[in-house]
Amino acid sequence: MITNEKQYRSSKILIDKMKLGLEAIGSGENAELHPMLIAAQREALESQIDEMEEDVNFYDALRSGQIGEFEAESLGELPDILIHARIARGMSQKDLADFLGFKEQQIQRYEAERYRSASLDRLVEISDALGVQIRERAALIGDGRMESVDPESWKSFPIAEMYKRGWFEDFSGTLAHARKSAADLVPAFLQGVQANNSAAAFHRKSVRSSGQVHEAAIAAWEARVRMLAERNPPSVVFDLNRVDETWLAGLVSLSLDENGPSRVHDYLRQIGISLVIERHLPGTLLDGAALSSWDDYVIIALTLRHDRLDNFWFTLFHEIGHLVLHIGTGKFAAIFDDTEAPANNDVEDEADLFAQEALLPGDKWKIAVSRFTRTEKAVFADAKRFGVGSAIIAGRVRREAGDYTLLRTLVGAGAVRSQFGL
Repeated sequence: MITNEKQYRSSKILIDKMKLGLEAIGSGENAELHPMLIAAQREALESQIDEMEEDVNFYDALRSGQIGEFEAESLGELPDILIHARIARGMSQKDLADFLGFKEQQIQRYEAERYRSASLDRLVEISDALGVQIRERAALIGDGRMESVDPESWKSFPIAEMYKRGWFEDFSGTLAHARKSAADLVPAFLQGVQANNSAAAFHRKSVRSSGQVHEAAIAAWEARVRMLAERNPPSVVFDLNRVDETWLAGLVSLSLDENGPSRVHDYLRQIGISLVIERHLPGTLLDGAALSSWDDYVIIALTLRHDRLDNFWFTLFHEIGHLVLHIGTGKFAAIFDDTEAPANNDVEDEADLFAQEALLPGDKWKIAVSRFTRTEKAVFADAKRFGVGSAIIAGRVRREAGDYTLLRTLVGAGAVRSQFGL
């Protein structure tokens, strides 16, 4: 079974080599072998390739979120289910370790030995952390509508990471004490925010994700974002009509400043948008979110999961698109995004198009030289010509080409988090 990205990549390379070996059988130095031996070699190699391709395809299906239920003939298959559930959640071994407050090596060891040394309590703890519900069959809890989050299901929340980040602000005990007190800490953490946003709770939510949605982790992150926004709300009432071409052009112009991201906070507040920066929690893979609030302002939250200028600007405008098209109109209370995941619905397609057109309209992009030459010189020339940051041009060239090895030095790697003290 493939359990991590390293094994996945190694398996694909080995399959390619084995296929080359398969083509070589019966030719060259093996040409003089007896036909029966050649056939036996070919059959053995084909069998190995089939097995490895089955493992690779199953890993692909888990990662893409196609599989959310697992069948087992006995409890002895629980270790494999936990490994499959972790992959389906889009969590690496390190993500799960961070979620639980363990060392990464502990999870690696557990999985390598199929949890033989883990106690039943530990298996239950990991199962709860992954949000696995086991009856006659095992199924992942949660979907993109965020309808089944229950504060009382505190075991599914990332207690170790929440403790590590200081989210239980009135609690002064150790992590071990936090785990023992989680049945009180988690509901208390959520209920204060929910009380202030009870109206929003009745509206729809949506999650764009490349894997199965971990509702508890997203709910915890949302609560923290709302809490931070409430502590320093904008003094201006949000007015949808103020997000016009002039205002958007002013925001785009900030991309010309190398310190532009740090200036976005004040620019958004001028029309009643609160910008919150909060790192994503393990298992969520969030880039950003757009949220309504009980008060007269709206919220954009960014995780800065990718420390690159092109990703920052695209995600920011994508969330503004949600505010304009979906949150401000009351269709949704909150939308959470992994912008690398397939859109798969009109709401995400509309926000993608909004961001793309706001940053660089299609009529300008059609005459951009850089989209054809893909050179640094052309990127700088187009950026100056269209009045946008070069990272935006470089990012669009890479997305359109589907080649993220292009123009690496122009996308502003490492230039965002430091502007927000991360």
